[in-house]
Amino acid sequence: MAEDRMMIFIDGQNLLRGASKLGEQVDCVKLAEVLAEGRKLKRVYYYNSIPSNPGNDEDLKKLIDREMSYYHYLDYSGFKTSIIPLKKRTYNFKCEHCGETTTIEKSIEKGVDIALVSDMLSLGASGAYDVAVLVSGDYDYHKAIDELQSKGIIVEVAYFRKQGISKDLIRLADRFINLEEIMDRIRKT
Repeated sequence: MAEDRMMIFIDGQNLLRGASKLGEQVDCVKLAEVLAEGRKLKRVYYYNSIPSNPGNDEDLKKLIDREMSYYHYLDYSGFKTSIIPLKKRTYNFKCEHCGETTTIEKSIEKGVDIALVSDMLSLGASGAYDVAVLVSGDYDYHKAIDELQSKGIIVEVAYFRKQGISKDLIRLADRFINLEEIMDRIRKT
Protein backbone atom coordinates (compact mmCIF):
# COMPACT_ATOMS: atom_id res chain seq x y z
CA MET A 1 0.00 0.00 0.00
CA ALA A 2 1.35 3.41 -0.97
CA GLU A 3 2.02 5.95 1.73
CA ASP A 4 -0.31 8.96 1.64
CA ARG A 5 1.42 12.11 0.44
CA MET A 6 0.12 15.08 2.37
CA MET A 7 0.32 18.85 2.31
CA ILE A 8 -0.78 21.23 5.03
CA PHE A 9 -2.36 24.62 4.29
CA ILE A 10 -2.46 27.04 7.23
CA ASP A 11 -4.65 30.14 7.32
CA GLY A 12 -2.34 31.99 9.72
CA GLN A 13 -4.69 34.78 10.80
CA ASN A 14 -7.53 32.34 11.42
CA LEU A 15 -5.24 30.07 13.46
CA LEU A 16 -3.81 32.96 15.49
CA ARG A 17 -7.27 34.37 16.22
CA GLY A 18 -8.65 31.00 17.36
CA ALA A 19 -5.65 30.28 19.58
CA SER A 20 -5.70 33.74 21.17
CA LYS A 21 -9.36 33.29 22.13
CA LEU A 22 -8.15 30.33 24.19
CA GLY A 23 -5.27 32.37 25.61
CA GLU A 24 -2.82 30.17 23.68
CA GLN A 25 -0.17 30.42 20.99
CA VAL A 26 0.51 27.67 18.46
CA ASP A 27 3.97 26.73 17.19
CA CYS A 28 3.29 25.98 13.52
CA VAL A 29 6.38 23.76 13.18
CA LYS A 30 5.17 21.57 16.04
CA LEU A 31 1.66 21.65 14.58
CA ALA A 32 2.91 20.35 11.21
CA GLU A 33 4.87 17.56 12.91
CA VAL A 34 1.83 16.43 14.91
CA LEU A 35 -0.57 16.60 11.96
CA ALA A 36 1.82 14.61 9.76
CA GLU A 37 2.56 11.79 12.18
CA GLY A 38 2.96 8.55 10.23
CA ARG A 39 2.48 10.13 6.81
CA LYS A 40 4.72 11.55 4.12
CA LEU A 41 4.59 15.32 4.55
CA LYS A 42 5.54 16.91 1.25
CA ARG A 43 5.17 20.56 2.23
CA VAL A 44 3.51 23.05 4.56
CA TYR A 45 2.06 26.28 3.19
CA TYR A 46 1.45 29.21 5.54
CA TYR A 47 -0.62 32.27 4.57
CA ASN A 48 -1.00 35.55 6.44
CA SER A 49 -0.95 39.30 6.02
CA ILE A 50 1.13 42.13 7.40
CA PRO A 51 0.72 45.93 7.52
CA SER A 52 2.07 47.46 4.33
CA ASN A 53 3.41 50.79 5.57
CA PRO A 54 3.99 51.53 9.25
CA GLY A 55 5.00 55.14 8.56
CA ASN A 56 6.55 56.63 11.72
CA ASP A 57 4.77 54.26 14.11
CA GLU A 58 7.68 52.67 16.01
CA ASP A 59 5.46 50.15 17.82
CA LEU A 60 4.02 48.97 14.50
CA LYS A 61 7.54 48.70 13.04
CA LYS A 62 8.56 46.49 15.98
CA LEU A 63 5.46 44.34 15.51
CA ILE A 64 6.20 43.93 11.79
CA ASP A 65 9.84 43.03 12.54
CA ARG A 66 8.71 40.42 15.09
CA GLU A 67 6.19 38.95 12.65
CA MET A 68 8.71 38.87 9.81
CA SER A 69 11.19 37.08 12.08
CA TYR A 70 8.54 34.42 12.71
CA TYR A 71 7.83 34.08 8.97
CA HIS A 72 11.56 33.68 8.32
CA TYR A 73 11.67 30.98 11.02
CA LEU A 74 8.89 29.18 9.14
CA ASP A 75 10.78 29.58 5.84
CA TYR A 76 13.95 28.13 7.39
CA SER A 77 11.85 25.27 8.77
CA GLY A 78 10.81 24.28 5.24
CA PHE A 79 7.46 26.07 5.03
CA LYS A 80 6.37 27.98 1.96
CA THR A 81 5.05 31.28 3.27
CA SER A 82 2.77 33.69 1.48
CA ILE A 83 2.62 37.01 3.32
CA ILE A 84 0.32 39.54 1.68
CA PRO A 85 0.29 43.25 2.63
CA LEU A 86 -2.89 44.51 4.26
CA LYS A 87 -4.99 46.85 2.12
CA LYS A 88 -6.14 50.21 3.44
CA ARG A 89 -9.80 51.06 3.05
CA THR A 90 -11.43 54.41 3.79
CA TYR A 91 -14.95 54.55 5.19
CA ASN A 92 -17.11 57.67 5.49
CA PHE A 93 -19.94 57.86 8.00
CA LYS A 94 -22.46 60.68 8.01
CA CYS A 95 -24.32 61.49 11.20
CA GLU A 96 -28.07 61.54 10.56
CA HIS A 97 -28.60 64.12 13.30
CA CYS A 98 -25.90 66.76 12.73
CA GLY A 99 -24.77 66.02 9.18
CA GLU A 100 -21.09 65.73 10.18
CA THR A 101 -19.04 63.24 8.17
CA THR A 102 -16.44 61.12 9.90
CA THR A 103 -13.78 59.33 7.91
CA ILE A 104 -11.88 56.33 9.22
CA GLU A 105 -9.15 54.28 7.59
CA LYS A 106 -8.95 50.59 8.29
CA SER A 107 -6.49 47.92 7.21
CA ILE A 108 -8.13 44.77 5.89
CA GLU A 109 -6.88 41.39 4.81
CA LYS A 110 -7.47 40.77 1.11
CA GLY A 111 -6.15 37.92 -1.02
CA VAL A 112 -4.99 35.49 1.67
CA ASP A 113 -7.93 33.08 1.25
CA ILE A 114 -7.60 33.25 -2.54
CA ALA A 115 -3.88 32.46 -2.41
CA LEU A 116 -4.52 29.47 -0.14
CA VAL A 117 -7.37 28.11 -2.29
CA SER A 118 -5.40 28.67 -5.49
CA ASP A 119 -2.47 26.64 -4.18
CA MET A 120 -4.71 23.90 -2.75
CA LEU A 121 -6.55 23.47 -6.04
CA SER A 122 -3.61 23.77 -8.44
CA LEU A 123 -1.43 21.39 -6.43
CA GLY A 124 -4.35 18.99 -6.01
CA ALA A 125 -5.14 19.07 -9.74
CA SER A 126 -1.50 18.31 -10.58
CA GLY A 127 -1.57 15.23 -8.33
CA ALA A 128 1.03 16.63 -5.91
CA TYR A 129 -0.70 15.17 -2.84
CA ASP A 130 -3.30 12.64 -1.68
CA VAL A 131 -4.29 14.33 1.60
CA ALA A 132 -4.79 18.04 2.25
CA VAL A 133 -4.94 19.32 5.82
CA LEU A 134 -6.61 22.71 6.04
CA VAL A 135 -5.87 24.57 9.27
CA SER A 136 -8.77 26.98 9.51
CA GLY A 137 -12.29 27.26 10.85
CA ASP A 138 -13.51 29.40 7.95
CA TYR A 139 -16.46 27.91 6.04
CA ASP A 140 -15.50 30.06 3.01
CA TYR A 141 -13.22 27.17 2.00
CA HIS A 142 -16.12 24.74 1.48
CA LYS A 143 -16.17 24.96 -2.35
CA ALA A 144 -12.45 24.21 -2.56
CA ILE A 145 -12.93 21.23 -0.24
CA ASP A 146 -15.80 19.95 -2.41
CA GLU A 147 -13.67 20.28 -5.53
CA LEU A 148 -10.71 18.42 -4.03
CA GLN A 149 -12.93 15.65 -2.70
CA SER A 150 -14.54 15.24 -6.12
CA LYS A 151 -11.04 14.45 -7.44
CA GLY A 152 -10.54 11.75 -4.79
CA ILE A 153 -8.35 13.82 -2.49
CA ILE A 154 -8.85 13.38 1.25
CA VAL A 155 -9.41 16.70 3.03
CA GLU A 156 -8.88 17.01 6.75
CA VAL A 157 -9.73 20.15 8.71
CA ALA A 158 -7.81 21.08 11.86
CA TYR A 159 -9.13 23.81 14.14
CA PHE A 160 -10.43 24.58 17.62
CA ARG A 161 -13.90 23.07 18.11
CA LYS A 162 -14.95 25.74 20.64
CA GLN A 163 -13.69 28.74 18.65
CA GLY A 164 -16.37 29.30 16.04
CA ILE A 165 -15.72 26.58 13.48
CA SER A 166 -18.79 25.86 11.41
CA LYS A 167 -20.43 22.50 12.11
CA ASP A 168 -20.97 22.27 8.35
CA LEU A 169 -17.20 22.51 7.81
CA ILE A 170 -16.62 19.73 10.35
CA ARG A 171 -19.20 17.53 8.58
CA LEU A 172 -17.74 18.31 5.16
CA ALA A 173 -14.21 17.27 6.14
CA ASP A 174 -13.13 13.67 5.70
CA ARG A 175 -11.57 14.02 9.15
CA PHE A 176 -11.73 16.75 11.77
CA ILE A 177 -8.78 17.32 14.12
CA ASN A 178 -9.66 19.31 17.23
CA LEU A 179 -6.58 21.40 18.02
CA GLU A 180 -7.76 21.83 21.61
CA GLU A 181 -7.13 18.11 22.16
CA ILE A 182 -3.50 18.34 21.01
CA MET A 183 -2.69 21.78 22.44
CA ASP A 184 -0.11 20.38 24.86
CA ARG A 185 1.87 19.11 21.85
CA ILE A 186 1.60 22.21 19.61
CA ARG A 187 1.84 25.05 22.14
CA LYS A 188 4.48 27.70 21.50
CA THR A 189 6.96 27.64 24.41
